[in-house]
Formats: sequence, structure tokens, C-alpha cells
Amino acid sequence: MKLANVIKDNDRSRALAESKWIVFLTSIMLLILVIWGALSSIQLHYNYQKSLMDSVTKSVLAEYQEHLTQLRLTIDQFQFRHASALAQLVLSGNQTSKDEYMELLTQLREEVDDVRLFAIVDSSGKGVLSQLTGEFLPDCREEIDDTLLRGSQENLFLHRSPNGFHYDLLQPLLVDEQAGLFLFVAFDPAVLERILTQHQLPYQQLFLMRSDQSGKIEFGTEISLEKSHDQSIYMSGEEVHQFDFLKPIPGTRWQLAIRLAPEYNARVYLESILQALLLWGVTTGFVYLFYQAQRRRLYKQRIMEKELSFKTSHDELTGTMNRATFEGQLAGFIAQHSGQLMMEGVVLLIDIDQFQLVNNSFGYSAGDSCLNLLSFALRRQLPAQAKISRLSSDEFAVMLPELHHELAHGFAEKVRQQIEQFDFTHIAPDLSLSASVGAFVLDGQQLGSEEVFNALAQAVRLAKSKGGNRVQLYHSDDVALSQHAQEMNVVRELRAALNDNRLQLYRQRLRALSDASQASRYEVLVRLIDHHGSLLTPDKFIPAAEKYGLISQVDHWVIEATFAAIAKDIGDNSSHYSINLSGVTLGDKGIISFVHTMLEKYQVAPQRIGFEITETYAITHLSAAIAFIEQMTAIGCEFSLDDFGSGLSSFSYLQQLPVHNLKIDGVFIRNICDNRLNQVFVETMHRLAKEMGKKTVAEFVETESAQHYLSSIGVDYAQGYHHHKPEFWFEYSADVTGS
Repeated sequence: MKLANVIKDNDRSRALAESKWIVFLTSIMLLILVIWGALSSIQLHYNYQKSLMDSVTKSVLAEYQEHLTQLRLTIDQFQFRHASALAQLVLSGNQTSKDEYMELLTQLREEVDDVRLFAIVDSSGKGVLSQLTGEFLPDCREEIDDTLLRGSQENLFLHRSPNGFHYDLLQPLLVDEQAGLFLFVAFDPAVLERILTQHQLPYQQLFLMRSDQSGKIEFGTEISLEKSHDQSIYMSGEEVHQFDFLKPIPGTRWQLAIRLAPEYNARVYLESILQALLLWGVTTGFVYLFYQAQRRRLYKQRIMEKELSFKTSHDELTGTMNRATFEGQLAGFIAQHSGQLMMEGVVLLIDIDQFQLVNNSFGYSAGDSCLNLLSFALRRQLPAQAKISRLSSDEFAVMLPELHHELAHGFAEKVRQQIEQFDFTHIAPDLSLSASVGAFVLDGQQLGSEEVFNALAQAVRLAKSKGGNRVQLYHSDDVALSQHAQEMNVVRELRAALNDNRLQLYRQRLRALSDASQASRYEVLVRLIDHHGSLLTPDKFIPAAEKYGLISQVDHWVIEATFAAIAKDIGDNSSHYSINLSGVTLGDKGIISFVHTMLEKYQVAPQRIGFEITETYAITHLSAAIAFIEQMTAIGCEFSLDDFGSGLSSFSYLQQLPVHNLKIDGVFIRNICDNRLNQVFVETMHRLAKEMGKKTVAEFVETESAQHYLSSIGVDYAQGYHHHKPEFWFEYSADVTGS
């Protein structure tokens, strides 16, 4: 019995000793781990702060550059507004009175913030108004000399004066007679200091330093302008090397410096080590509890990893796959069946029609509820092997790997009907949804998921162009899809051309058939240079511009470019130009104001400008057409009714339209010598126009015989290739943003 007890005691001792060793070894291992964790945490803190400092540096640099650029722009605008007053100051020179100077300085301070004074510097660097502004300080003189040498201000820096710091901006004096003069404006630098302070984050120190003087500090978040004014402050080379970022500010002698506060590293080290030691001490004393806590922690960690994995691969709102995961699944399916003859496999793209209206009308919370319910309803209907993803705010994609190709359209239609019939009234009484659904069959010939999504996007856009709430099955040889894709290419090309000024003006002369002494008359035409350098005629891009809402931008571009071309041609003061306007532009309430602005900007006489509107639009929008014509006619512009004769109701409405010219549709002109009905029609239209006091223009005159006939019946003008082919006129190089 005693022997058994001794054996048990030995076992307990051995177990206790083993436990002690386990505690010791575990404690050592834990100590190593917590120290490593502390060091990792310190590194993470530093990397995080470094990324913040990089972001702050970029933001401050951007704001400094934007501030200085805006000041220069404002100064130039001030010069334009007060050009005559500035010119008078230059002319008066040292005879300028203090009242004249102060009046202009007051205006400058009202229009430009933080201005101290201004001066005018001549080409030798002397102040034209020195009797009022005093002689330039040495720092100012250095910057003036540098600017005169370079031709522009490239080395901006702070200048110290008895009253504090200031900086100067030198802009060329925009007075034509005074080439070589500069407008010198001195500014209070407080806003520069304020920008640093506004961007300062906790534990960060920002400084504005001189790039041409090692270690010299202008000011910073730790050194105010007042403090740096009392004495120049320098940092040692070692201190300068401690900065995490030193970035020069273009056009200045400054560089932006940023570093962590010295106490930050000490605080992070201390907190991290203390936390590590505390964790080590607690866990060492309760090793068995620690084991249990570890098991619980690992269990929770596994749950969190699963949740995190789910969140990174699924949409947070609906719980469906996110786009990246879905694309990966689709790409894997395509790769697995690449080159195989497939009869199964379909992908759907579901785009909720006008979903933004739901958010605008019922709120984003209602919109989220709709999407959540909709995704639940779709998943309930889909087969088990189907994959569903929410691609964007109002788009879902579905992959059906086992759906037969012949069933693709029917299944997509079933999905569309379900969305249309789904009851959302418990969210909002009048709420209902519809969807445009694109379907694509996977036949094993696809190159990748991007090709599939591009095809689905084309199918959905075509469905929406047909009114939405319908299914469109993609076929590579589908004429409508091909046409829609071509239109989208044209739209992208046109947008790029508008942004890059790749539009050109052409013109075609109208020949006067009765009075050859009249001033030249032209119709303005537009061409587009695509990214390959090819010339596109209007029939290639105007229909797409009208369909996709770009025609107004084109019209605005043509109007301004035409006026710019007329203003540029100073040798021609009489030619008349006629500009085509679309119905969309004609109905724009701002077009009249825009035309007035452009006429004034380019100093073009309204009597040299005409506008052409189509007969169809004029008749269908009679009130808007009459209002526009009357207001433009009142200032001297001329109007022509284009394609006259193509509308069935034109005669009954013609007398209400105060146009000056009727342009007879070319369909009646091309074969007029061989078609008696066209002759009768043109003669009738000409007599009608003559009785109403309007002139007639025949379009598409391509032969001498046609021109001779038209002249014989009294038509006023002929336009066409027989007389003049469209010629390049003008390429507008400025930034046209009239729309």
C-alpha cells in the first residue's frame, strides 16, 4: 500500500516536474512570440505612419501648387479687368499719385486675398512706381533679377522684411505696349502656414525648408512664421537625413519636409513592449487557462477567417459572389472546357432598369432592401449548381453551367418575368422593378471571361436601347448587336475627339445664280479625325451623336469654331456662313445666350451668320423654332429651312416660320433634268418661296445641265459638287467647352 502511494507520489512529482517544464518552455516560447508580435506591431505602426506621411506630402504639394496657380490666374484676370488703369500707371510712372495707386491697390485687395502691395517692374528690374512703393528689398531684388533672366518666375521663396515675411509673385504685365514689364504682387504667407497646419496629422511634423540652403527652415507646424522671423533657423545635416520625405515644390526654392515626432517612436516602443510583457506575465501564470484560451482563440480565429474569406469573395449586402470571385469561377469553367464542343453552359447579365430612380424616389435604404430581396428570390429560383454574383449597384450575373443552350432565352425570360412580377409593395406602395437581361451561351470557343462580359454588355445595351425590360440573346453575327457595337465605337471616338479637339471645319460655297456680285456664301460642315488619323464624314458620326446625347456638344463646338475661324480671317469681312443646328440644340434654353456670348467674344457681325434647321424639326417643334428664329433674327442673323420638301406638312406651316431661305431637298435636284415630277415640284416650291419673299437654295447640284435649268426657273442659289466641293477651312486648337 505504501509502495503504491510512493509510486503515485512519484508519478505526481514527475507529472508536476513535467508541468513545470511545460510551463517554462511555454513561457519562453510565448515571450519570444510576444516580443516578435510587438516588433511587428511597431513596424506596422511605422509603415502606416509612413503611408500617411506620403499622402500628406502629396496633398500639401498639390494644394500649394493649386494655390499658387490660382493666385497667378487671379492676378492675370485682374490685369484683364484693369488693363487701362495699369497702362495709365505705367504711362504716368513716377508722376503717379498716391490716390491713383491706392485706388488700384484697394481693387486688387478686394479681388485677390492676402495682398500686401503691388509694383510694376521694368525690363531693367527697377520699380516704375518706386516713389510710392519704395525700393525693393534685397531678397525681392534677387528674385526679380532671376525672373528677368529666365523670362518667368522659377525660384519663389520667402522674403524677410522688418514687418515680417512675405512672398512675391511676378506675372508678365498684360499690356501690349509694355512688353518686358512684370506685375509684382507681394503676399502674406499666412495661408502657406495654414495649409501645413490643416494637413498635419497626430505625431507628424511638417516643415517648409529651403532647397538651396541646406537645413534652413522657413516655417513649420512646430516653428511659426513669427518665431522664424526673429532669427533664421537651421537643422543639422543629421537632422535633415531623419526626414521621411523631402519633396521639392516646382517653381520655388522650397522643399516640403515631413517626419514623425521624436516622442512617437518612444511611445510606440514603450506601449508595445509593456503590452507584450503584461501578456507574457498573465499567460505564464495561468498556463492551463491559456491553453484553453488559445483553443478558444483558434476556434474564433477559424470562424473569423471563414467570415473574412466569405466577405472578400461575396457581396456584403446580398451575400452573392462579388465580381472578382464570379470572374474567377467563369474563367475556370471556360478554361476547363476550352476547345470542347459544348451544348450546355449559359451566362446571364441582369441589369435593373432605371434603378437610380428607386434610390432617388424611395431612398437608398429601400433600394438596398429591393436588391436583397431580389437576390434571395433569384437564388431560390436558380438550380443548385448555378453561380450568382452582384457585379455592381444594379447588375447581377448568373452562370448556369448545366443549362442547355436551347433553353437559354426561355430561362432568361423566366428570370425577367420574375423580377417584373415580384411584389415590392411592402417596401413602398408603388414600387416595381424591371430588368434588361443579356444571355450568352458558352460553346467552348471563348478566350476568357472578359470576352463574355463584353458580349453580355453589348446585349444589355441593345436591350435597353429597345426600351428595356426585355431579353437579348447574344449572337456574334447579330446585325443589331453589331450595329450597336459600331455605334458605341463611334460614340467613344466622338467623345475623345471633342476632348482632344480632333474635329475640323469644312465649308462649301453656294453659287448665286442671278447676282454673281453678291458676297460669298458658305455652308459650314464638320469632319472628325479618328485616332487612326482617318477623316470621318458627318454621316458616320452625327446619327450616333444625336442618339446618345452628344449632338449639342458638337453644335456648340461648331458654333464657337466658326466664329473663331471668321475672326481669324481678317482679310474677309463680307462672306456669309450658315451653321446647321440640331433639334436638341434648338430646344436648349441656353443656346441663345451662348450664341450672344460667342458673337461678343469673337467680335463677329451677326449679319454674317446664318443657321439652318431641318424642316422636320421646325414643324414638330414649331413654338421653339419660332422663338429661336425671332430672337436671332432680331440681332441680324439669317435662317434657312433645310431639306425643304421632305416633310408632308411643310406648306401648311411654312407661312408661320420667319425664315429667309428655303433649301430644297437634294432628292428633288439630283435627276431634275430627267424627272418632270421633280421639275414641277421644284418650280412650285420656288414660286411659293418667291411669293412669300424667301430665297431658294438648291442642294446637290452636280451637273451643268441641272444648274442651267435651276437658273432658268429663277432659283437663287445652287450648292453642290458641280460648283464647289467641300474644302478644309479651320482646325480649332483651343479648348472648346461651350456646352
